Amino acid sequence: MAILAILTGYLRDTVFKTINAILRAADLEQDYFLPAFISFLQNFEYQTLVNLKWFLTLFFSLLYLILSIIIIKTLFKDSKYLKITTLTYIGVLLISAGFIAAGLIFKNSSEKMYEFARYLMGMAQSPIILMILIPTFKLMEKEMNKTSNK
Repeated sequence: MAILAILTGYLRDTVFKTINAILRAADLEQDYFLPAFISFLQNFEYQTLVNLKWFLTLFFSLLYLILSIIIIKTLFKDSKYLKITTLTYIGVLLISAGFIAAGLIFKNSSEKMYEFARYLMGMAQSPIILMILIPTFKLMEKEMNKTSNK
């Protein structure tokens, strides 16, 4: 599962960097040549690529949520950890959406709000949340065992 999470991260990074390079090249009115396996992206309109990034952000976040649930279910028997994991991802998504909404409302801070939302969503599209939750759940179990043994 760890290897799958790493490979998913590599795929995500490659796709997003490619889309960003295409968009940057379009902004600068330059050509950008893609490797053959991903060259189909070159045919997309600018706004379609921007929309694709939004879709892929949600897709990869959902994919990491699913991977996280599978890993947590494998490592821990307590179902409350699955709820905590799911609520963590939903919370990150909602907080990010809140920052984006605040940026739309307060135009003078929109760039900062977008940067922070993007940072949070980057966490949801990586194993970072899982790397925080696993040790947290291990500590919780350790503390519960100490309490139940007394």
